Amino acid sequence: MQKKICIKRSFSIPFVILLWMSIVMLQAARRSNIFDPEGENLVEQAQIEAQQSRLQLNLLKSAPTLGFRNLIADWTFLQFLQYFGNREHRDVTGYGLSGDFFEVIIDRDPYAYDPYIFLSSSLTLYAAQPERAVELQAKGLQSLTPELPPESYFIWRNKGIDEMLFLGDFEAAQRSHEIAAEWAAQSPDSRAEEDQVSLQRTADFLATDPENPQVRVNAWRQVLASAPDEQARAVAIENIEALGYEVTPRAGGGFTIQPKNSVAE
Repeated sequence: MQKKICIKRSFSIPFVILLWMSIVMLQAARRSNIFDPEGENLVEQAQIEAQQSRLQLNLLKSAPTLGFRNLIADWTFLQFLQYFGNREHRDVTGYGLSGDFFEVIIDRDPYAYDPYIFLSSSLTLYAAQPERAVELQAKGLQSLTPELPPESYFIWRNKGIDEMLFLGDFEAAQRSHEIAAEWAAQSPDSRAEEDQVSLQRTADFLATDPENPQVRVNAWRQVLASAPDEQARAVAIENIEALGYEVTPRAGGGFTIQPKNSVAE
């Protein structure tokens, strides 16, 4: 038995070393292609970067963690931020790999809250993959509790917003907001008590009057408040205005949202 264990370990450790050497080499090649002024043109650079990212993510999905799950998740999230923020390349290849980044992150560390902030926007607004956004949020929520992390009820809320706005599944959205309110009631987060009221109100609306425009306005308001960048904010504002509301930036930050008729008066 001991001999078999030794043989197994002798293969796993070199494999991990080889994996990380491959990833480092891919990163070096990516930087060379992106920053070398004598390199390929923008379209070719973007395509090479996307191919390298796909290979890197496939390696990460199959790699043993050997106790470094959190480290791999954090490193993958940093790589996602680099991928997401490279607008020139994303205009060429799109955001189709976003879900693969979050698949690695959630599989390795579902308790880290920050990645969930980007998950919904990047997959629904940019990659047009709301089903996958809901699926990945649901997968992460299986490991979470109302207390860990304290903001976990926001993930249920975001899942409910995706189900309502992008999938039109009002029953699922109502259930997600109901659970979000229940989790907020148990959360130690300082905002939870106030949020519980609004979450329960949304759940009640979805149960009795899901087509009420105010429900959609409130959902887009939440998307606007948590949007990771200007482009996502612009999408939220456009949808709010299409529902007959005026969006006005406030001097101290944030936005004022009110019906257009009241603005005209």
